[in-house]
Amino acid sequence: MDHKTAEQNSAVEKYLLNEFTTGERQEFEAHFFDCPICADLVRQGAISIDNIKGVFRETPARGAVAGRTARPGSRWFSWVRAPVLVPSLAALVLAAVVSYQNLVSIPRLERPLVLSSAVLSSVSRGVAPVIRVDRKQALFNLNFEVDSPQAYPSYQCEFRNQVNNIVLSVNSGEKKVASFTLNLLLPAKLFPPGAYEMVLRPDSSPNLELRRYDFVIQNQGEDH
Repeated sequence: MDHKTAEQNSAVEKYLLNEFTTGERQEFEAHFFDCPICADLVRQGAISIDNIKGVFRETPARGAVAGRTARPGSRWFSWVRAPVLVPSLAALVLAAVVSYQNLVSIPRLERPLVLSSAVLSSVSRGVAPVIRVDRKQALFNLNFEVDSPQAYPSYQCEFRNQVNNIVLSVNSGEKKVASFTLNLLLPAKLFPPGAYEMVLRPDSSPNLELRRYDFVIQNQGEDH
């Protein structure tokens, strides 16, 4: 599943509402591990829904303490009962997520995005390559030449800045091979100008370092 397909199929909303089949859920999860926009939408939607559920779980207890009762025939009371209201507010949260996706994320993605053909090799020699990022775009791409000592089902990519803080961790998705070119779309806002490194590890052995890649981010149009 690519991002365009996820958007057209309302994948974020269906995922949060548990409307996917097992196969569809697995396919979407494989996608959003590599898609920072979908991953952020899922995370924010899930947090909002959990917060809303937490608030309305407390509603009956608060009413009992205050000694409030509702008229048996009150339509208002029957509508605002927590079991009914929570799904309604969940739908509103999802609507907000979709609005953000349509009004902010997708228009940015639909602008022309020139993908770099340069491939970064693991640290061995020479000066770290310079990657120029167009700040008008939400995403930029990096390509990594992977040559692992052995094949692993999947890999974890840990990005660190020049003060050794982790800025992003991305799963490669299913690979099951040792040598391949890893193509990643990364959120530009997490990578201001500066020096970075990407540490590649097996997803199944997070303490094992396989390869390390150095690179420098510059804003497009800046001098060397």
